This record gives sequence, structure tokens and C-alpha cells, in this order.
Amino acid sequence: MTHRISEQLESALNRQREAWLAGVKPTIADLLLETSLQDDTDAHLDLLYNEIVVREELGLEPTLDEYIERHPQLKDELQLHFEIHNAIKQQVLLTTGSATASESWPDACSHQAEQAFPDDYDIIQVLGHGGMASVYQARHRQLNRLVALKLFQPGRPLTSREVFRVRTEAEAMARISHPNIVKIFEIGERGGIPYLALELAEQGTLARKLQQFQYSPRAAAELIETLALAIHHAHERDIIHRDLKPANVLFAHDNRPLITDFGLAKLQQDRLVTSTDATRTGEALGTPRYMAPEQAAGQTEHICPATDVHGLGVLLYECLTGRAPFMATGVVQTMQQICNDDPLPPRRLQPAIPRDLETICLHCLEKRPNHRYATAKELADDLRRYLNDEPVVARATPAWELFLKWCRRRPAQATLLIGTSAFISLSIAGLMFRSLLHQAHISHERLEIAELVREGRTALEQDDIELAQARFETAWMKVQAEPDLADHETSVYGWLDHARNIASRYQWKQRVPPPPFDERRDEALLESLLVTSQDPRMADAAINAIHAALEFTVPGELRWQPEREQLVLQEAALVERTSGVEAALKILDVAGSFSSRIYNQRRADLLERLNRPGEAAAARVAAETMPLNRIVTVFQAGMDHIREKNFNAATADFDIVLNLDPEHFAARLFQAICFLKLERSAEARVALTACVAQRPHFQWNYYFRAQAEFALGLSDQARDDLKEATMGRRQSIVADLALRQLETVQKSSNDSLSTGAE
Repeated sequence: MTHRISEQLESALNRQREAWLAGVKPTIADLLLETSLQDDTDAHLDLLYNEIVVREELGLEPTLDEYIERHPQLKDELQLHFEIHNAIKQQVLLTTGSATASESWPDACSHQAEQAFPDDYDIIQVLGHGGMASVYQARHRQLNRLVALKLFQPGRPLTSREVFRVRTEAEAMARISHPNIVKIFEIGERGGIPYLALELAEQGTLARKLQQFQYSPRAAAELIETLALAIHHAHERDIIHRDLKPANVLFAHDNRPLITDFGLAKLQQDRLVTSTDATRTGEALGTPRYMAPEQAAGQTEHICPATDVHGLGVLLYECLTGRAPFMATGVVQTMQQICNDDPLPPRRLQPAIPRDLETICLHCLEKRPNHRYATAKELADDLRRYLNDEPVVARATPAWELFLKWCRRRPAQATLLIGTSAFISLSIAGLMFRSLLHQAHISHERLEIAELVREGRTALEQDDIELAQARFETAWMKVQAEPDLADHETSVYGWLDHARNIASRYQWKQRVPPPPFDERRDEALLESLLVTSQDPRMADAAINAIHAALEFTVPGELRWQPEREQLVLQEAALVERTSGVEAALKILDVAGSFSSRIYNQRRADLLERLNRPGEAAAARVAAETMPLNRIVTVFQAGMDHIREKNFNAATADFDIVLNLDPEHFAARLFQAICFLKLERSAEARVALTACVAQRPHFQWNYYFRAQAEFALGLSDQARDDLKEATMGRRQSIVADLALRQLETVQKSSNDSLSTGAE
């Protein structure tokens, strides 16, 4: 298979998985349209097998008979595929059976819990739930020791990958003994269900701390230095963590940081990770926005200690700025940014960050592993140099700066050195001049490359693919001609490859929704929440906002289906409040037949209220056959809770969404609004500041942050945010609200001045 054909198949597999997870069921023919694989039997089989795996992950039960009926010409091949697939499913360590995930977890009082919990432990409380395990605070009866008891889900057999993760986590943590790595006290099994007894961290996670406050540069450096030394300790025992993120950094009762969750750890030397272990070749692993480029690209063979150095750099970046280096609107876009884009320098977000600390952070985030610190110990050493006011090694510090720092530390030796160094300066002047000329040439070439890439991206936006490819090819030739420009290779080649892959207008329409759509969609969702039954004008404005967002979409396009459906559901909810149930049902029916569970559930609800039980039952049956998209379902529940003024429940819903998709902008914004309603103004301000960082041009961010600032007594900042809220589209609800509030605030201020003068 050629590289080009391999790329086409990989793209089709990725689009197929994304579509099923979004609730859309594409056909094989649709996926292979506009490719050279339409008559390729192997490609058809790959897509069929991928569909089977994804459907099982969603809790469905595909059968051989079903697929033979759909593809009778592939009967023999399908029988072989199912035999192999069933054999793979049975090769698990602890048990066999379906890999379907259950949503049911035991609580400490249930009969199921009594059977699942180990005999030696008393359960105190639930600490959290994950994809395949729950963590409980428990006490060992004989030792009277508090532990974190990680109990894997009862009633659900583990898949082979999950078994590998359990085994890897236990093996990795058992091999490590370090004060900043969570200790493992016991590995056991109760009723076929494995459990781990771990050191208890009572002060929460770094993720929670970052929601509450921002670290000072010095505190951030000290924290990452501590974590880097702990990770280096693991590396010395041939263990690479691979999933460093704020949620995996805990704090003990004495505020000591602890690294946890070695479920994705790679054990070197003793056993290499193979295609039957936790990941497959070409498959990304880890949490998307905390991945290193080699992880995001699925290059598992390149994972090494420098991968964890990148993870530590991301943690340092977030501690310094309050956000991750890359925050796109979705997982795929985030991974593309990680592979192709340079992070925004931290000082652009927080100018008070010292330059040396920024340099250390960016050195960790280099795209190539061999361009980062070779070990976590080197990172820790450089952070210690920064903390001791010594020159760091992460960059080629100018000679004069090195000299001044050395003079400050050793004034006596410096006095002697100055007298003997004058003639040396003359001898190296020529070399420096040549170096300056070379640097000037490199700087000029960098500017040329940046301009070529900018022109290429503009051409892509204008659908001029030929011009875009020409610009990217010219930039690529410049990069290849000069070794000192190697740091541009990933970015330039990424754009060149992207331009080459756009073979037709149809494929270009499949691109990620443009940024204006994201803002119009979120604006429509927000304004639909602001509608009250007493103000029909707001309902009209919200419906107009929904229609404006829909104009950006392409009807009938597979990738646009989830976006169009979400907007149509909101329009139906608005119409129901203003015009009744019949009108709302008409909106859903006229818009077209969507194929998600939530769409059919909403139709069933409306039909029942119209006393049409037969049609309602059919809609519910259709809903049950559709896969559950948990993010969409929980997000919709959060919006419903806001309309019911149940802000505590809505806050919990949006917490779940943000745990599943940390880049979900609307969930973060709506949670901030709930904080405002619950008079949790400080948390609202933190969340809205994160929204501003993610969408700096979204006017509502500034309007709501102003409300939080007024509540906190920060009047000057609130007025500045209200002014910012008026700077976008003037003919908008938010601009009108902000102007009115500014006028009220100004009038109140003037009245106060007049009273004082009297």
C-alpha cells in the first residue's frame, strides 16, 4: 500500500470513528467516496472491522449474520474476521466477555458494594469515578491506615487493554518508591474484580488548585522541579508515565505533591509495549491536550523520557498562565495544533513571567524529543538554576549576560578576569562578525518562511489549493536548504501535507467548522438560555441567532450533522415555550431526520405530550437503538437544569462534560453563569477568565465577567470588561446590555459625586 493510499484509509477510519461517537452512522460507500479505495476489498474489511469495534465500545452487539446480510459477497472474509475478533476478546487476564462499559457503580451502602469491596477495608466515602474504576477513601481495619481504594467496575469484565493498564499500573507503582509518587500498599482481587490500595492524597488535585488560583512563577518552578525529580526516579527504573496532567498530580495532607495513575506507563527493557498491549502502532495515547507531539501523531515507537519532559513542560505552562499551551474547539484540532503549531510564549499571556522561566518552559515543549531536555533531571537542574539566580542552559544565553551573572556571583575573580580578557575580545571579533551575518541571514529566512505560510493559509481559506500548495512547497525548500531552520520542519511539512491531501472541493467542505461558526453557535445556545416567557423579543432574537449559525453549516454533509442537530433541538425548545408543543414538533420534523438518541428522545417526549402514544413508542424504540453520546446528553441536561433554575445540578452536569472534553467552551461558560447564580463569584471569575483565553472575541465572556467583578467589588475591572463587551458587533443583545449597564454605572457614579459635593 502506497503512502498516499494508506493516508486515505487512515482518514476514512478516523472519520468513521468520529461519526459513530457523534451518533451518526455512515455507510462504507460514503466513507470511501472521493478516494481511490472504492473497489479495494481490504479497505472495505478494515472499515467493517473498525465499525464492529466502535459499536461494541458504544454498548451495541454487532452479529456476524447482520454483516453477512449487508455484505454477502464478503461472507468468507467476515466469518474469519469474527473468529479472530472473538478470539482476541477472550485473551484477557482476569475474565472474558463483552467490553461494554456500564454506568453503574456501587455505593457504600448497597448489597452490590458489600460483595465488591475487599473484606479488610471499611469504605468511608467515594472520591471519584473514572472510565473503568472508582476510587474510595477507605480504612484498613488491622493496620488502621487510611488508603485510596481503586476498585474496578463490578459486573463488567475488563477488556485486554484495560487488563494491560491494570497490570502496568500495579507493576510500575510497585517498582517505584519515592516520596512524590503515590505508594501502592496492596494489589488484590475480590470476586474476580481487581483492586489497588494506594496512598491517600487528601488535598485534591493540581487541576482543582488551578481552578482556584494561579501559581506565582517561583512556586510553579518549585512544584515542577519536585515533580521532575520524581519522574526522573521513575525513568531510572525504566518507567515512562506518558499521561502527566493536572488531574494526575495529587496533594497529600502536608501539601506534598504526588504523581499518580501509571495506567499508561511504558515499561522499558523488561517488556516493550506491543500492538496487543495498551496501544496500537499509529494510535495516540494519553489525554489530548497534554500529549507530546509524538503521542498526538501516534508514533509510539518514539516515546522516551523526553515525552514526560514535554508533559512537565505543559504542567509548568498551565501553572504559569492558567491554561494549556493548545486549546482548540475539539480533540482532533487540538492534536493537530500539538503536532504543527508553536505554543504562544507564556510571557504573551502573563508579561510578569521571568524570561528564563519562559525559556525553560518552551524548551520542554519543543516538537522533537531530541530538542528537549534529555532527562527530567536536566529539567529539574535548570529549574534549580533559575531559582538560584544562575544562568539556565535551556538557551544560548548571550555572552554579555552570562558574564554579568558570573560577575554578580564572583566579584573578586571577575576583577582579575577583566584585565586579561581585552585582547581575547579582539581575536574573536572576526568570528562574531561572521556569526552575526549568518544569524541575520537565518532571521531573514525565518521571516520569508512565515510570510509564505501565511500566504498559503490565506489561499486555503479562499479555496485556492494550487496557490496554497505552491507557497508551502517554496517554504519547504527553504527549510530543507538550511539546517538551522530545522525547527520549522514539522509546521511547514504539516501545512504542505494538508494542502496535498485536499483533492477536491468536496473534501475541503469536510474541514473543521470555521471559527465564526463556533462563536455564532455558542452565542445562539447562550441566548436561548436567556429567553423568558415574559419577553418574546428575546425569543425572536435567539431564534435569529440559531438561524445565523445554521447558515454556516452545509445541509446533508456528514460532519455537520451533530452541529445542525444541536441547533435545531434548541430552536424546538424555544418554539415550545413561545408557540406550544405542536409547533416544536414541527420544527424537529421539518428539519430532517437525524439519527441520534437525544433527537429521537425529544420527539418521543413531544409526541407523548400530544397524546400520540403509538408514534411516541416508535420514537423511543428508535432512540434505544442509537449509541449514547454522553457529552451531548449531559450537556443538554445541564441546559435543561438551567432553564429549571436548578443551578447546582447544572454545575454538576457541566463538570462531567469538562472532564470528558476539557476544551468544551460552552460548558465552561454555562458553568460560570451557574456560579454567578449561586453567588460563587470568585469561581465564576476564574472560569470566565479561562473562557476569555479560549475565545478572546466572544463578547458575552466580558459581560458575565463584569458581573462577577461587580459582585467582588472590582468596579474598575468590571467597567473595563463592560467596555470590551461593546467592542464587537454593535447590533447585538450583549452590546446593548453592556451599554445600558455602563450608562447606569456612570449615572450612579455621577450621583455619588453630586451628593458628595453638596
